[in-house]
Amino acid sequence: TNWGAIAFRTGAAYSWSSISTKRSVAFNGFTDGLSADYDAGTAQIFGELAYKANAGQFKFEPFANLAYVSVHTDGFTEDGGDAALTSAGTSTDATFTTLGLRGSTDFALGGINATARGMLGWRHAFGDVTPTSTFAFAGGDAFTIAGVPIARDAAVIEAGFDFNLASNAKLGLSYSGQFGGGTVDQGAKVDLGIKF
Repeated sequence: TNWGAIAFRTGAAYSWSSISTKRSVAFNGFTDGLSADYDAGTAQIFGELAYKANAGQFKFEPFANLAYVSVHTDGFTEDGGDAALTSAGTSTDATFTTLGLRGSTDFALGGINATARGMLGWRHAFGDVTPTSTFAFAGGDAFTIAGVPIARDAAVIEAGFDFNLASNAKLGLSYSGQFGGGTVDQGAKVDLGIKF
């Protein structure tokens, strides 16, 4: 939805995962092979408010984004011997706010129309920023293991190029990075879109 230069965007998504695990335990003459099959689901919803501004051939867009992510993992009991674990279902809920600035400009390269784009922002996370899972051996006490925590405050960076190879084909190259809380998360992606 747009009101002049102001844009409001919202969306929701749900993904389902089927997980299969296998592990081996071996120590002091003891060996065991264990496996489990279970499901997980991830629900996401977001809203964003942005303002579009132009400066010559450059386009800028300051924005504020709010996103909620909920991950639920089903409980399971491993198949195997004495080292088999049982886990109750777990849920992790986190909310993210991102304040940032997007920018883009169009240019031509060897007769190909292209767009350079980038984003720089600050992301704050609150809620279940440290995922945990609780396990127990048969007849034993339950214990909890914490996963890798999400950085509460992080700088987020995106940069990329889009090349219009033909009227029905576009090539995209992109980089994304998140830096904060002693953690670094980086990725690169190549997209090729063809319309039929």
